Amino acid sequence: MTSPRPATPCRRSFHVAGQVQGVGFRPFVYRLACEGGLTGWVVNDGRGVQLEVQGLRPAVEEFAR
Repeated sequence: MTSPRPATPCRRSFHVAGQVQGVGFRPFVYRLACEGGLTGWVVNDGRGVQLEVQGLRPAVEEFAR
């Protein structure tokens, strides 16, 4: 009998364009990341928000959804 393979870590970057300031987007992203056990960063840029998350692949994929 073989044991299931453990989830592998991964990192993914995102860019969210448009008006995201003043609507609580960064706190929302932070809460979502914490719930999934993810680490990373989020910053505003001239076009919206850049963010990167890192953690186990299933959690990163769920975050992306």
